[in-house]
Amino acid sequence: MKNFSRRHFLAAPLLLLAPARYAAASGYPNRAIRIVVGFQAGGTADVFARIIAAKAAPILGQAVIVDNKPGVGAILGADHVAKSAPDGYTLFLTFSEALISNTALYKNLPYHPARDFSFITMVATGPLVIVVNKNIPAQDLRELVSHAKSGVNINFGSWGQGSHGHLLAEALNKKYGIKMEHVAYKGEAPVIQDLLGGQIDIAAGSIGNMAPHIKSGALKAIGVIGLKVNPALPTVPTLASQGATDISFTTLGWVGLVGPARLPLEITSRLGEVMREVLAMPDVKSRLKVYGFETKFLARDDFYKVWQRDLALWTKLITDAGVSLD
Repeated sequence: MKNFSRRHFLAAPLLLLAPARYAAASGYPNRAIRIVVGFQAGGTADVFARIIAAKAAPILGQAVIVDNKPGVGAILGADHVAKSAPDGYTLFLTFSEALISNTALYKNLPYHPARDFSFITMVATGPLVIVVNKNIPAQDLRELVSHAKSGVNINFGSWGQGSHGHLLAEALNKKYGIKMEHVAYKGEAPVIQDLLGGQIDIAAGSIGNMAPHIKSGALKAIGVIGLKVNPALPTVPTLASQGATDISFTTLGWVGLVGPARLPLEITSRLGEVMREVLAMPDVKSRLKVYGFETKFLARDDFYKVWQRDLALWTKLITDAGVSLD
């Protein structure tokens, strides 16, 4: 994997900016903006994008449209944005794996975040919850592991190869010496549909989308990721409290907004200001909280530092789990 320095990244949007580009940026935006989501409609990333789009549009004075481009762990959507014009009209709202784990999992990934994206802002952080369908005889992690070791076939669904959910399954396999088979989908919504229908046995997903089914009894919660109980599921223990204290089971995921490389600094700053305003809105905070996420505004430079830190962390986790996708 090619290395890209912080200096390389920070310099990219500032190099050889033509006067015409500055002129274009000064009138930004003068038409609709697209936020690309690498998953199907109905998933958490899609919901967050639509919340942000609705709030950002009046501030920007232009329509903000959500464009779903699902496939291959958000790679199709990411690649589309990476190859788009750096004019601020095509952006990418994504979970961390499209910018982190995919980078470590795929040797021939068609983009590299440090080379092909302009980091704009982090949006939110939050955990996943691991659930099983009601036919699985397990109420907690110990019982799940015991069931998996009994010789039955268990399928673990996730919203894509290399997704956080996929890596959690592999981490559980390795830690407990079990073998759950991974089934990849193009988004979280079809994962939940098949989990409810009994086509798959277990999955990790967003708290917001899983919580109604947990509360209705259609799904059973095994545990949440992280070191503290999530307020949206106050009766569900953490995996750490059940003995899974490895970093794989305590690291939170995040949602971020990026654009194509060489996005003019004026546009990046403008979008960052808008996102700061949107994420400070009480109703945005409360709506994301329902999904188990906390709004987390980090501007361009600080967002990039977190990406660097997490890339090193997840690369190690992926290497330790022995996962490779090409």
